[in-house]
Amino acid sequence: MRTGQNFFILYLLLLICQIAICNYAALGPYLMLTLLPAMVICIPLTISTPACMLIAFASGLAVDWLSEGLIGINAASLIPVAALRSTFIRIFLGEDIINRKDSFSVRRNGAGKISIVMAATTSVFLLVYIFLDGAGTRPFWFCTARFFASLAANMILAMLVTDILTPDDRR
Repeated sequence: MRTGQNFFILYLLLLICQIAICNYAALGPYLMLTLLPAMVICIPLTISTPACMLIAFASGLAVDWLSEGLIGINAASLIPVAALRSTFIRIFLGEDIINRKDSFSVRRNGAGKISIVMAATTSVFLLVYIFLDGAGTRPFWFCTARFFASLAANMILAMLVTDILTPDDRR
């Protein structure tokens, strides 16, 4: 029970940080900072995929409503991340974690594996977000540059969020 309460509080604090980042840290058209995909992938596996999708939708909608100009863009980008959460964990971290509904962490699974999971989830989020944001009005080179610049910056943030939200039993 204590772990669940701590996760919920940390999740809400990181959601507030995401809202602050969106409101006060606009770094230009080529760079978008987001904590949301890492937050969604770190939701405990005891929570089912439909519930995770609802949490992701509510989180994205809260960020959209309190900071972004386009209502629904973060929510629409987070739903595929939540839907693919268990698939990414199964592919990159192993079937055992899914079967036991165990948690993962950087210390337990290694920074390499976790960074691959975070790169995959952040890529899905950014692809959907950039596609919806551009809506066919931006050139391909601009979207590509925005994707790679944002992916590089968000990998650092994703690793920090993962370290904050995932419990480590070895400590």
